[in-house]
Amino acid sequence: MKKRFLGSIALISTLVASSQAATFEAFGHIGSGYSFGLDKLGDGNKPRFGGATGRVGFEVGMGPVSLGFGVAGGLPYAISPSGDFKDLIQNGYFTKAGDIKWYNWLSDAFLRVDTRYFSIIGGRYDLSAFFDGKDGKYANGVDWFSGLNEGLSFRLESRYVNWWGIYSYETMDFGSRNPGRIGNNLMGFHQYSKNGLGDSHYFSTGVDINIDDMIYIDPYATYLLQDGNDLLQAGGKLEFIFGGRNFSSDTTLRGMYQNATQSTYLWWIDQEFVLADLFKFGGGYYSVGNNTGIYHPSDRTRFYGSTFGVGSNYFAAGNDVWYAFVGLTHKYFELDVLYSGLDYKEISAVAQVNLINNRYTKFSIGGGYVRENSFDRAIAFTKFSF
Repeated sequence: MKKRFLGSIALISTLVASSQAATFEAFGHIGSGYSFGLDKLGDGNKPRFGGATGRVGFEVGMGPVSLGFGVAGGLPYAISPSGDFKDLIQNGYFTKAGDIKWYNWLSDAFLRVDTRYFSIIGGRYDLSAFFDGKDGKYANGVDWFSGLNEGLSFRLESRYVNWWGIYSYETMDFGSRNPGRIGNNLMGFHQYSKNGLGDSHYFSTGVDINIDDMIYIDPYATYLLQDGNDLLQAGGKLEFIFGGRNFSSDTTLRGMYQNATQSTYLWWIDQEFVLADLFKFGGGYYSVGNNTGIYHPSDRTRFYGSTFGVGSNYFAAGNDVWYAFVGLTHKYFELDVLYSGLDYKEISAVAQVNLINNRYTKFSIGGGYVRENSFDRAIAFTKFSF
């Protein structure tokens, strides 16, 4: 795998060297977060740890073709107490030192082609940036997979219907993959590894239907090939967006059927209202079948239980969960407050101040409080993105 990957890098380098006029854009982030546990463990100590992560890269464009390279890394610090908790952080939330491969520091090495109707990208790349756009606001049905990916993705676009596809061989993450959460990608780091068991391969494809920018219909199918324990998911999203700048409503219905060694299902409704492009409020409810949980490499929930270091399984077997939220979204200030009940309980209030926020860079400091089931913690973070 290493020889094949390094050979691809050499080919990309040759293409870059032969280019004449090119555009250049940097991307990435550098940041750190800290979790202050407020409840004692069995040994009487309060768990605390910090994480620092970074990703730095660039993309060179030559007409419809662009090439990108980047490196990424992360490490924990100030872990207390030692023992089992320290081992969990160092070898669970972060890649175990003995498993680190030097060539896996390379987070990005991709070739991308964009035309009016068709886009394709291959290599190691940020799947979220490809489908969601740099601002994360491009509407699509890719809800269950995000972040850094080694594989291939495409979009075939028309005015009303788009077709997309994903093949993934390995992924890299910064502790959790939950796009849109304040202060994410700071409290863990895992180098490129398989998505499932053994020599796994992830395939997903779907269609996005746009009716007057008000109704979106997004069916999809996913297949995970993994050493005799294959998994199939089929589902979709139906979204209704109405209103304007003063008041808007966004209603999202999701459904999924999953078949593996056991079959299960998910249905989910989420409602958000926005006033004056500033104040948001709403709620939702979802239910998971009793046989087994939902496989989800990423998710679009509003929760913070796994954002700052705890691997909460929101979609475990038999989970029925309701939630309500309020928040503010401003160029220089963001706030999320959420309360959930039944089988997953969370109280969270997370905010950040954007000291710099323009089309090129964003520098934020923030913090808050998260109670996940019965565990309380305060969090603080700073993050510079570009």
